[in-house]
Parts: sequence; C-alpha cells; structure tokens
Amino acid sequence: MNHFIITLIFLILTNKFQSKKPVDEEEIIYNVYYSRISGKYTAKKSDKVDKEAIASATYKNSYEKTGWDFLTISSYTSDDKKYSDSNKAYAMGYVEGIINHEKIYQMYRNLLYFAFYNKELKFPDNLMEFMEKNLEYMKKTSLEKKDQEVYWEHVYYIYQQMLGLYEGYISVCDENKKIGFIEFQLVIANADMEDAIYYNDKSRRPNFKNMTSEEIRLYTDLHTHCSALVKTSNDFSDIWFGHNTWTTYGTMIRTFKEYKFVTNTHKEKSKVVAFSSYPGSLSSVDDFYYTDSNLVVMETTNSNLNDTLYDLLNPNTLLTWVRVILANRLASSGEDWLDIFKKENSGTYNNQFMVLDLTKIDIKEKDIKDKALMIIEQLPQYTESKDVTEYLRKGYWPSYNIPYSKNIFEMSGFVDTIKERPDLYDSYDYSGSNRPKIFRREQSNINSTEDFKKMMRYNKYEEDPSSQMNAAWTIASRYDLNTKGVGRNLCYGAIDVKFISVKELLEGKNIIHIISGPSNDDQPTFSWKNTTCYQSTPDRWFHEDVIETWDFPWIDYEVQLFDNN
Repeated sequence: MNHFIITLIFLILTNKFQSKKPVDEEEIIYNVYYSRISGKYTAKKSDKVDKEAIASATYKNSYEKTGWDFLTISSYTSDDKKYSDSNKAYAMGYVEGIINHEKIYQMYRNLLYFAFYNKELKFPDNLMEFMEKNLEYMKKTSLEKKDQEVYWEHVYYIYQQMLGLYEGYISVCDENKKIGFIEFQLVIANADMEDAIYYNDKSRRPNFKNMTSEEIRLYTDLHTHCSALVKTSNDFSDIWFGHNTWTTYGTMIRTFKEYKFVTNTHKEKSKVVAFSSYPGSLSSVDDFYYTDSNLVVMETTNSNLNDTLYDLLNPNTLLTWVRVILANRLASSGEDWLDIFKKENSGTYNNQFMVLDLTKIDIKEKDIKDKALMIIEQLPQYTESKDVTEYLRKGYWPSYNIPYSKNIFEMSGFVDTIKERPDLYDSYDYSGSNRPKIFRREQSNINSTEDFKKMMRYNKYEEDPSSQMNAAWTIASRYDLNTKGVGRNLCYGAIDVKFISVKELLEGKNIIHIISGPSNDDQPTFSWKNTTCYQSTPDRWFHEDVIETWDFPWIDYEVQLFDNN
C-alpha cells in the first residue's frame, strides 16, 4: 500500500489528523485601542482578548452551518477610569462596524428593496425629515442633560455607540458601499421607520375605508411581527418564555449578540444583555432580551387600524429601539422597565412589550409573586401598563399582534373595523381570532421544553380548522406556502424561535434556546430555489447572501459575558 495512504489512515485512527477549520466556523477576536493624543481608535485582530483594550469583540462566523453568527462585545471594565464612558461606548460600536461591515451592507440592501422596491430605492423626503430631526434631538438633548440625569447620560452613550458603528463601517467598506448616516439608520431603526414613514405625509398612509377586507388584512400582516407565549407547566415546575419573529425572509442574516457595557460610575442596573439581532442593529429588533439584572423581555407588534394616530408622530422623542436599550440597562424590576420605557414615546414601532422578572419567581416553592409578568402597550402619545401575573398562575399568557388593553384596542380602530367588517373578526378579535384559538387549545399540552419548541414552530394549516387553510394564520406563519388570495406568494413569515426556561436560569444555567429559519416541523423546508414567492416579485424579495436552504437544528446558546459564567 502507498506509504502516504498508510500514514493518512494512521493519523485519522489516532485522531492526530486535524483538518483546517471551515470558514463558516471561523472565530475571530478584535481588540480596540484608543489614543488620547490623536483621538483615534484602532481595531486589531488578535488571538486573545486584551483586558487593557478599550473594547474587545469575539465573533464566530457560523451562519452557513447554524443559521446564526455569534458576537460578544465588552467595554473596558476596570475601576481605574482609564477611559471615559463615551469613548468606551463609541469603541464598542466601532469594532462591530468593522467586523460586520460586509453583512451590514447586505442587510441594508435587502431592507432597502423590501421597504422601497417600487419607490426608486430611496428614502422619501418626509422620512428623511423625521430621521434628521430625531437624530438631532437625540444628540442635542443628551449633550445638554447627560451631566444632570442618568437617563440622558445613557442616551448619549447609545448615540456614541451608534456613531462608532457607522464610522467603523465607513472606515473599511468599499467606496461604492458607503452610506449616509441617515440612510444607515435603515439597519438600526428599520422597525421604527415602518411608522415614521407616515410622518407629515397622509398620502403614504393606508386608507382603510377604501381597502377591501383582504387588503386590510394583508397590510396589517406585513406591518406587524411575531407570536409570543409565556407558559407555566401544569405542575409549576417551570415557566417558558418565548417568541418567534415574523418578517421578510430577506432579513434572515442573523446574529446573536451579547454586549457588556460597564460605566465608571456603575449607575446602570444591568451591565450585560444577550439578544437575538441582525448585522448593524444595536437592539434586537425582534425583540428578545435577557439581562444580568434578571429580566427577560420580548414583544409583539400591535396592529393599527386608525391612520389618524399618525398625526401625533413627533420626531422630538426617542425611537423605540433606543428606549428598549435604556430600559434594559437602567431597570431593576419589571415595573421599573415599564416606567423607563414609556418616557419620550416616539409613537413608532408600537408594540406590546412583556417583561418577566425572575426575582419574583420561586420554582421550588411554586410561588409567583405579583408583578412577575408586566406588559406595556404603546400608541403615539399614549401607553398603558398592566400586571398580568395572574395569567401565569392560571397557566399562560399569549401575545399575537392584537392589543390587550381595551382602550388601546378601541383607539387603534379594532372595534370600529370589526363592527363595519364582520368578516375580519377572525383576524382582529382579541379572543376569537386565529392565534388565540390555537394557543388556548394547544397550551395545555405543553409540559416540557420539547413541547414548547413544537408550540412556537406550530404550523398545521391544512388540518387545523382555526387556520382555515391559510399558512399565515397560525403560530409560525409561512406566507410563502399560500398559493391563492391577496397574500399569496410572499417571502414572509416566522423566521426563528428564541426562548428561555425559568428553571434553567434559576439553576444558574444561562441558556437561551434558539433556532433560525421558517418552521419546517410540519411543513416543507424553505428554499429560495424551490419557492414561487421569489419568482413572482424578485426585487421585493431581494436577498443578497441569505442562505439558500433553511434546515437547521436547535441550539442551546449559553450566555458568555455574565459574571457567574
């Protein structure tokens, strides 16, 4: 036998043959250094984290293998106040802009086609006006108030991190991929822009009175996102808190992130946050967060059937993505979180946020204290909060893009719409529409982590009477499977699941269960080459460098930056 072949077999059998790590599993480390003399930041690739650097990042490029990349970024954490907090925040953004510059541009292009594909691929003037005024307000007010209020101090840090992200990106991207700072907001604030685009321009708003019922349904489906569930096991031994995101499949360039930002004054309540996200986003957007202050946060977007509410939009406020970061960082309880979040309400990206306070749950004693589960719902210039812990004691809390608050339900136009169009009852009634029926029927069957996974990936539209043969009217929607009707052939639906087990977290296992891609538990695996949705309107579903076929396993992601890890 050939000597080379014999040697090769020996190396394999003795486990000494080491193949090169494939590119899709590459892990890289960057350290950022700051010069007080020049005021410049320098990002250097390294084989280890330098604790003396102003910021450090570890990035695992596993997207092709798992459907997720993984990014952790830490600021300098020593108490010697070697660097200012604003410099640290900037450095955190700067290194992310450098590491993710290629995927940030891909994300920008995919969002641009989806948002403005038939509008010359550029921002409308009214949206540019809103974003310019909003960024100026954020910058100017935080500069004026950062030395007086912790709230505005952290707004200033968020602005600095955003600026660092942009300038890090610009420093390494190709000349033909440079983006203006306002346009760059599409990857940071795209969810807020879905409402901001109606600012000062009534012609862009939906005219529900002149739309058919199917057109109304399709509009709200494409402007709301997510199914969520908080479920207590029948024996009170665990609580699962989870969420799937509904959006265009062109955004399936996923990154799971952790940020550790420690200020010199230590006034923040949370120093670490773990969250599902996208290249170029400083927030989750989905939204799903787990903080080291023992809070778990998620939301579903509330539909709005009252276009007059957009008259109340005000750019001199803070966008939802900013206020979520502030609440995550400054809150020590669910109640605190709601109080912080409702300040400076922009009226954009109007959601029902759910906050689970782990300190108020005792699994061993089977005790759930009041204010363990809090919600807040938002409209322009109005919010309403509620303690819904009693629902947990009774078994579950569902969320599905319809307001729980009777005031918000009425103000958003649901009452009038159902009264005028009874055929929309199945879509917009809080208790009688499709998803609450499915959650109500199926939740009692959830008694394990595996059961919860199946629930959040649930799509049996052919056989489930509540779905009425519509692949979108279920827990994990698949609009691409619909072949007839107004909403047919859309590359849109539930693109993931993220959830935690309270029992695991309270036992010190900081695990978040995640999966990427449209549900294929009971439906065919989504593949761009096999779908008719892309062929029907390819520009709208532009998906540069998005994975071709989506068949990935669940991942038990362990949070890296919590101090007890």
